[in-house]
Amino acid sequence: MKKAFLQLLVSILVFALIWFALSRIDFLGDTTTESIGKETEEKLGNLLLKQVELRYHKTRNDSLLRVINEIHERICHSNDIDSKSIRIHVFESSTINAAVLPGRNIIVFTGLLGFADNAEEFAGVLAHELGHITENHVMDRMMTEFGTTLLLMISGMDAGSEMIANILRILTTTAFSREQEREADQKAIDYLTAAEIDPMYLGNFLLRVSTKNGGRNIPEWVSTHPDSRERAAKIFEQREEIDKLFTPLYTGDWNELVP
Repeated sequence: MKKAFLQLLVSILVFALIWFALSRIDFLGDTTTESIGKETEEKLGNLLLKQVELRYHKTRNDSLLRVINEIHERICHSNDIDSKSIRIHVFESSTINAAVLPGRNIIVFTGLLGFADNAEEFAGVLAHELGHITENHVMDRMMTEFGTTLLLMISGMDAGSEMIANILRILTTTAFSREQEREADQKAIDYLTAAEIDPMYLGNFLLRVSTKNGGRNIPEWVSTHPDSRERAAKIFEQREEIDKLFTPLYTGDWNELVP
């Protein structure tokens, strides 16, 4: 009996070591998307979305959704991005945050929309999140955190599982790498400029976010997008070198549009 128990214990330990080794393999690089598979990525995205939907209600503000869609279309159309391949989900919450999920999903909380002073500031945030998508940062990050083997296992789990909830927490409360943030910022500047939207407003948003760091109501966006003041300064510096006319994004009252 004792021998059988020891054999079982050894088997469990061996399995755990193999799983841990596989989960820590670096699958980053050009083969990232291929190694996880588009179908699996979409499954992961849907599982995570269901977890969000269990906690928050989607907004029913059709006027707001229409303006957000127009902004999204304008940025994507100006940069040859397939807008229909990217889904934007707006949830009712005072949380000041936006995040990218697998499967080319962007979640936005109305708290962030209210924190933005105007449509251009939101467009800057959206362009930044689009940069994370086009650079495949979210899957790179998940591969680093969990590894391909574990992600493939998770994709077959129940949406209400503790593991899914933990992944969602990591994606919405922990930071991208500084290099990934720099890449997303640069993409945002390029995307906004091509869409004739002044990137200065993204710098304004980041600068205002940085001033909240010492207050009680710290925007959750800070946790996943750090170094806001430094990044704002770089955006302002690049903005001075851009010689282009920018056109208004939304002529209505943003404060009346956003709840």
